[in-house]
Amino acid sequence: MVYLEDNYPHALFYIVEGKVKTYKTNEDGKELITGVFSKGDFIGYLPLLKDCEYQDSAMAMEKSTINVISKADFNQLVHTNKDVSMKFIKMLSGNIMEKESELLKYAYNTVRKRVADSLLKIGEKYLNENQDLFALSREDLANMVGTAPESVIRVLSEFKEDKIIETEGRKIRILDIDSLRGIQY
Repeated sequence: MVYLEDNYPHALFYIVEGKVKTYKTNEDGKELITGVFSKGDFIGYLPLLKDCEYQDSAMAMEKSTINVISKADFNQLVHTNKDVSMKFIKMLSGNIMEKESELLKYAYNTVRKRVADSLLKIGEKYLNENQDLFALSREDLANMVGTAPESVIRVLSEFKEDKIIETEGRKIRILDIDSLRGIQY
């Protein structure tokens, strides 16, 4: 665990190596993954800037190295360094646009399209690190897509039959990224 929903933040986190998911949990304990982050990403900065509790939880998805930057050090940097302030303003702006886009996808896209988009999102993080095979549990993928694991498993089977992906246990390899990008329904 990196941090927990409803706790008050005391630090900013910078991912040096590995993958971290952020997620919200409902009253029944079901997760909705709100983001997947990797090397070079900052997490937990919005609650520091807003001076409020975490709105989600963060947990490593694999072995990860994370630098912890104290709240005091972060605040000093943001208030005294224009470049740092601008970087976080741009990150916040990007997050808002990304969340708006995701809401539209949840409202109007089919499960098949949402699975394809989620695989592309995760796959791009790994491809940027020159890895073509990535580990992702079916439950985590379902939590990203906002559907039942059984639905995700069915769609993954269809993608395998269509030679778009292949799997090795819980690991997934994208074979045809153009076909995955082209999925419309």
